[in-house]
This record gives sequence, structure tokens and C-alpha cells, in this order.
Amino acid sequence: MKKTLVALAALASVTVFAQTSVVIDGFMDRGYLATNSTNDTADLKTIASNSGTSTIGIKVREDLGAGLSAGISINTDWADIGGNTQTSAVANAQTSGFANSQSFIDITSASMGTLRLGTPNNFTLTNSTAISTPLFSTGVGSQYSSAYAHSGGLGTGTSGRGGTVDAAATGSTGSNTTARAIRISNTIQYSSPVFSGISVHLGLTQPNNNISSTTTLGAGNTVGVNESAIRYTNGPVDAMYSTIKYTIGSNGVSQNVQVCANGTCTQTVDTNAAQTSTQNLLGVAYEVMPGLKLNLGSGTYSSSTGTYQGNSRNYGGTYTMGMWDLMLLTSATNDTTTANIDKKMTGYGVNYNLSKTTRAYVRADSLNYYSNGAAASGSAIKRTAFGVSKSF
Repeated sequence: MKKTLVALAALASVTVFAQTSVVIDGFMDRGYLATNSTNDTADLKTIASNSGTSTIGIKVREDLGAGLSAGISINTDWADIGGNTQTSAVANAQTSGFANSQSFIDITSASMGTLRLGTPNNFTLTNSTAISTPLFSTGVGSQYSSAYAHSGGLGTGTSGRGGTVDAAATGSTGSNTTARAIRISNTIQYSSPVFSGISVHLGLTQPNNNISSTTTLGAGNTVGVNESAIRYTNGPVDAMYSTIKYTIGSNGVSQNVQVCANGTCTQTVDTNAAQTSTQNLLGVAYEVMPGLKLNLGSGTYSSSTGTYQGNSRNYGGTYTMGMWDLMLLTSATNDTTTANIDKKMTGYGVNYNLSKTTRAYVRADSLNYYSNGAAASGSAIKRTAFGVSKSF
């Protein structure tokens, strides 16, 4: 009887607010992960989110009539309490707590496209994880994970940065994460309607460069971001070209960041001088036949200071056979600076699909952060994971 009353109440609310919809969706992943590194202190055995990022989202859409609608998207990512190392560190608001992921408000027109305001995902993230290397997402086996990124330069992918641009990433073996374009706060985005399979996407984050670096090291200044992309989807082909450019003004930027190692966390200041950093990526997905999809990516990156310069290539595919998905990915980055620190990775994956939304999985990858040089402490990592994930 109680369930019936609840159902009738829900039906009544839908009738009153027939022009507004609310959707709660997300992804949950937990599994065992073993990490073996040439730096023995980096070896780990954890329960983690291995095939993607565990997240929950709230999406609201209101029909305004005349082909217009308004919506909000509020998303929250999370790890287990205290993270894998179970330290007592308190991260900043952009990397923990409610709405730490993609969150924005939008106005959508059927004939004019979509305008987003807030912290939407970068188009480069979509290109890399949905076209160039799908299914691996940002988990083990991905070339766009927290442990490996195919480009160098500025980004938001280093742990502890969240929606703040990481201006201190390096391509050396001492900082293997390098850079990923994920999302930037204070962003305006526009996506056009699809015409003959083609859509155009633009993003802008205004820089702040008013505070003198001589007195406050640029604290309060922010990095400007310009991003554009074009996507073509038709039949078996899904291709996207994206470019993103970060700009630090003449006064530089400065921010406090929490750095944790071996259970100890300290606050440090990240200060950066004027520079630009650009990342380009062409991703192509092609369905050869039902059950077999191939993917490739070709990218370049550079900076005005010459600190970052190089190119990347990746190849992979997915073969679906009944309830099984078999995945393979290879990626290599060629550093063309005088440092010449190349890197490469190979990822493997198997899914057993228990339903359309639930799967058991195995993931493995091999990461080499100095593939053209002698092995050093922490320069090579092998990871093996298995677990269960569910989307909803």
C-alpha cells in the first residue's frame, strides 16, 4: 500500500511539473588493484576504481517552448574514504566534496545549439576518452589516466588540482603524470547543432592578469584557456579534432597546492611565469563490422618557452563476442625537446557483461616513462586489476 501511495504521489508531481525532468545517473566501480614499480615504495595493493571514475550526477531539464530548454548538470566524483593511502589529508574543494566534477548550467536551442556556463568537461577529454581510446576511459589501461597522459604541458589532470590549471606539470620521470585537459572552472562553452554529421565546439576561460607578480607572486591571477573542436559522426565513422591553448599572463600565476608522499602532506606554492601551452589531438573511431571497432589518435603539444614539445600516437580496438569485450591499446609519446624523454604504454582489458549496465572486468597495463633511456627508480610501472562496475 505504501509503495502505491508513493507511486501515486510521484505521478501527481510529474503531472504538475510535466515540462521539467530530473535524472540521477552515475557509475560505480570497485576492484582489486596491484601495482608494481621500479620504485619499490610505490608498490600498492588497493581496492580502487580501476575501469573508470566512480561518479554520480544530477541532471535537470526544463522545456521553455519554441525549441528552447534550460538545464543544469551537477556531478560528483569520489574515491574511498581517505583515498588509496588512507591518509588524513584534506583536499581542496575542487577535488573533494559535492560538485567537484563537471557542473554547469546550459541553454539549448534545437536550431542554434547549446551554451554552457560553469565547469563543463573539456572537448579534448571527450576526444581522448570517447573517440581516440574508448572503453578504457580514465582507468587502468588508458592513455588518459591519472598515471599516464599522452601529452605534456599545462592541464588539470594532476592530483590535487581539480578545476584549477596545473601549471607545474613536467614530462620528466620525476613527475610522470604530465598534463591532461579535463575541465576548467569559469568556462563558457558553445556546441553547434549537428549538420550533415558535423558539429563545431568552442570554449573560453577568461584569464586574470591584474595582480603584480613582484608583490604577491601572481596570487589571484588565473590561467586563460581557449579550446575548439570539430566532430564528424556518420555511419561507421566518428572523428574529432580538438585543440586547447593555455595562457599565463605576464604577471604569472601562483597557487597553494597540497603535496602528499608516504603519508605526509605539506603545502607548497606553485609559481609560474608567462607562457602558452597548446595540445592538439585527432581521434578516429571506425566500426569495421558489428562487434569490431578500431581507434586511433594522433596528437602534438608545444609551449612558447620550449619546455614542452612533442607528439603522440595511439592505436587500439575492441572486439565484442557475445557477452565478452576484448580491448587493446598501445600509445607512445615522442619528446622532441633537448631532454628527449620518450614514454610509452600498453593496455589490455576484458569485460564480461552481466547486463547492459553491469560488468565484471580485468585490466592490465605497462607504463614506461623513459622508454628511450635506462630504467630508473619509478620509470616503469605494471598494474593489474579486476573487479565489478555498474552504471545507472
